[in-house]
Amino acid sequence: MARKVSQHRIFDLTVTLIVVAVVCTLRSTIFPSGDEAIPNVSTPIGHLLQTVQLRIPVFAALIWALAIIVAGLNAGRYGVRLSLYPAYTLMGISLFGVVATAVMVSGDYLLSAVAMAVMLLATKYMQRFIMRSGSYSDLSLSMLYFGLLPLVYAPASLFYVALPIIVLFVRASWRDELVTLASLLFPPAAICYWSWCAGKGFVEPAIQIYNAVFTPSEFSFFGTINPASVLLLGVLLVMTMCALTLIISDKYSLKVKSRVAMQFNGLMLALLVGMFFLPSCTATQFALFAVPVSMMLPLIFVRMGTGFTETMYRLLLLAVALNCVVMCL
Repeated sequence: MARKVSQHRIFDLTVTLIVVAVVCTLRSTIFPSGDEAIPNVSTPIGHLLQTVQLRIPVFAALIWALAIIVAGLNAGRYGVRLSLYPAYTLMGISLFGVVATAVMVSGDYLLSAVAMAVMLLATKYMQRFIMRSGSYSDLSLSMLYFGLLPLVYAPASLFYVALPIIVLFVRASWRDELVTLASLLFPPAAICYWSWCAGKGFVEPAIQIYNAVFTPSEFSFFGTINPASVLLLGVLLVMTMCALTLIISDKYSLKVKSRVAMQFNGLMLALLVGMFFLPSCTATQFALFAVPVSMMLPLIFVRMGTGFTETMYRLLLLAVALNCVVMCL
């Protein structure tokens, strides 16, 4: 009986993810709202993705919707496989879709899809490093992906400064710190070497990334949101604060390794919030937000009362529907 209930729950969450991804992608394609159409600042890899999208705009939107579905399913699966939560839950599946697409969607579909996939893979290997292996290969892979992300999405350059500090907070070991620094800086060093082999300046890509961070994208967050968006963000904020409270104050809510993994997700969420204040930030930011949020919020569904969490979840879906309708008007 429990297995049937679990299967029904998985089906419901998967359907919710697919509906949210498809509807929100169609809405952003047909009725872009506010500054959703603002393009991202050019970066070495981001520029290539934007060029490809100009040739296949419709296919790019389809890729974005499919990427959301695949990423959401994997985000929910990672939490269970790595035993992040004290009980079985797949709520991260639908929460991923809501955060990534329901508030606002960047018109740079390909760039957003790649940035989201890189962020998810980086987080996956970091969670596995903390929860299971403790292997330098997992830590190195995670930092390689984190180091690759700024080549796609300019505001992520903040990772080069903040991630060594976050890893030091999570794992206070000089070996871990050396692996972090070497792996994190390898992608920009590799693209600089490629530039030099192509006959250009060695530091030219690094200068391009630095300039991109401080180049205004002209994206206005407050000019894009509406009352329904505020309601949606308010519900997500309440759920996030509940999850953070469980992580910080309730010592019985998580096992030791799970608490470390959740602390990492919390610090990454704070870092992503800080990226909002960079001039190059765009709506692509929500595709990145989806990763740590979908890893953290399922905790409240296994540690808080069913009445409260079910009410918040239904209110969240109602806010998603209202926001989608309002943004079409």
